[in-house]
Amino acid sequence: MEKSNNNFLGILGCAVLYAVTSFACAFLGFLSPWCWIVVFPVLAAMLGAPSYFWATRRWQRLGVATLFALVLAVVLLVMGEIDFTQTLLMVVVGIFSDIVRQSIGTTYKRSILLAYPILPLGILVWLMKLWTASEWYYQGAAEEIGADYAEGLKTLSSSWALFLVIILVLAAGSLAISLASRMGKK
Repeated sequence: MEKSNNNFLGILGCAVLYAVTSFACAFLGFLSPWCWIVVFPVLAAMLGAPSYFWATRRWQRLGVATLFALVLAVVLLVMGEIDFTQTLLMVVVGIFSDIVRQSIGTTYKRSILLAYPILPLGILVWLMKLWTASEWYYQGAAEEIGADYAEGLKTLSSSWALFLVIILVLAAGSLAISLASRMGKK
């Protein structure tokens, strides 16, 4: 029983680390709109992979990605960064990642390699209002950071930019989890 509790605490710690890492990467967004919309989610996807890999090696059951997404979503909700709908969507992304991993088989390395890149797509839920409530998003950015920043966001509010960010996050997640799994063998 104690080993199971220690395992869960370690996995919860990894989920907290994933949330903190993702949140810390977001500060790059103050540099430019491109850093907010492109660099931050890509870097968060890369830096989150080692903690996810460690947790999945110790927890062979359903729930690792859901826990990671839930911890990040709750932190962002409490801070007022996202709303309840975004919270639910972020958790749904985590559940979907877990379903992919479970359907392949949690003891197979391939399941981790295919499931992890889905998890950081949940970070894009944090940014989704750029594409779903663009005018509101621009106004908030103009008030908080400045009109030039808000104008920069307008270039990134197109569907091509969303598609590009999704592809980049998936690629970064794939590369990062592959590297984490190679390092985990050593």
